[in-house]
Amino acid sequence: MSTGSISLDILLNKILIDAISGGNESIRAIRKRYPSLSEKEAYEILAMVSATAQSSNDSAELVVTAPPSFALKTKPTKITVREMLMGARKSILITGYSLSDYFAELVDCVIQKSQEGVLVNFFFVNDIESQKTFDRLCRYKGKFLRIYNYPKQEDKMSALHAKAISVDQTDTLITSANLSYHGQEGNIELGARIHSKELAKQVEDIFTSLVFKRIFVEL
Repeated sequence: MSTGSISLDILLNKILIDAISGGNESIRAIRKRYPSLSEKEAYEILAMVSATAQSSNDSAELVVTAPPSFALKTKPTKITVREMLMGARKSILITGYSLSDYFAELVDCVIQKSQEGVLVNFFFVNDIESQKTFDRLCRYKGKFLRIYNYPKQEDKMSALHAKAISVDQTDTLITSANLSYHGQEGNIELGARIHSKELAKQVEDIFTSLVFKRIFVEL
């Protein structure tokens, strides 16, 4: 959280830390910055800031693809992607640079979710004609499974390169990993899973705008 003022950010951080530890240093810091405040008013400010911090459910965790020999205390990409897709109850937004046969099992999961009434928006893909798994996905497109293509651009190097999954408008994975074996298991990839309604909405809004402007075209 940033206020745009370094000194105010330091004070705010002190208040948050103090609220967690149960100390009184932040009261003195508040009154030092705002000498006209009474002790009661300083406590009221502390209470409001603490309540705001505690009411936020936003959180984030690191998600990593790495060789099996790496002993990392982080969630693997493959398990995270599977968990998010299988746990979806209302909606799935998913983007992919490529879609390999390795991902076929989770394509079946996405299809099944759409048949259960989960709205799936799949933003895809480069050279779709050459990808067999994509053919199966297309056979089930309809009201609850919408597939969007990024048409070839004048700049031949231009591509859909974003890798993101957003589920139920609350849970978003932004990662460097493709929907492929190497992306999910073989490479070294890094991402973040963010539990935030605000960020999920921003991601949805971006792709809605791209569809509206026909940067993406529904198949």
